[in-house]
Amino acid sequence: MSSAAVIVNWNSGNRLRTCIESLVRTSTNTEVLVVDNASEDASIESVEMFRDRVSFIRNSVNRGFAAAINQAFDATTSACVLVLNPDIQVTAGAVRRLEDFMETHPRAGAAGGYVDEKYLPRDFPTVGGIVRENLGLGHRKTVGAVYDRPRSSNCEIAGGHRPSLQVDQPAAAALMVRRDAYEDVGGFDEQFYPAWYEDVDFCKRLKDRGWEIYFIPQAEFLHAGGYSAEALGAEKFARAYYGNQVRYARKHLGPAGAAVVRASIAAGMIGRMLGRP
Repeated sequence: MSSAAVIVNWNSGNRLRTCIESLVRTSTNTEVLVVDNASEDASIESVEMFRDRVSFIRNSVNRGFAAAINQAFDATTSACVLVLNPDIQVTAGAVRRLEDFMETHPRAGAAGGYVDEKYLPRDFPTVGGIVRENLGLGHRKTVGAVYDRPRSSNCEIAGGHRPSLQVDQPAAAALMVRRDAYEDVGGFDEQFYPAWYEDVDFCKRLKDRGWEIYFIPQAEFLHAGGYSAEALGAEKFARAYYGNQVRYARKHLGPAGAAVVRASIAAGMIGRMLGRP
């Protein structure tokens, strides 16, 4: 099986070039698409030399992460599409391992690679889990707990030491999606704008439709992380992140759950303000 890879770009600077270089070097048969959401920096101009290898879609406005992925699916006929953040570097064999897994597991709607200890797959959000996160009392359980491995341990999850696992939500920074599954759930929900929680929502809808989702630690990617929030700025990031958190809660946890989540956001913000020196 061969796949397409889509990189959604927005003001990523030199990260985009590094990502493309690693992808074309390690995955010679992979179709590569870049969807640019009206970047104002020189990131697209810096990758002009890849035009014979990469297809570009340039939006005149920032349509958001979900819409860009949907555009990429419309632009390719590949049976599987690998969604990549521009701050990802692809290691040798990573794409092939995901392709091979998808080929031998026909009920896998999506499979994510290892991108960093910080971005291990998580359980789907619950009202209690979101409240704890917003109040600074903890985060959702990650796959590290499934492996019975303390987060403080130096034991490696990446590479060949750990088996593939069925999970709820792998990191969307390097997520291979089966077209049949994508079409079954109607693609990514573009209401999650500009980003955050669209991947959680997508995986939740896959699971609800009976598709399986896997974490493949043997498919290793290097992830810098955090660039989108940095580029957006703290205030706009908070507005987008928490707005989409409430949107997810309304969609999957009900009106009462959404009300509790909204209250926890306010309480968390007040607590952080009071805690400032």
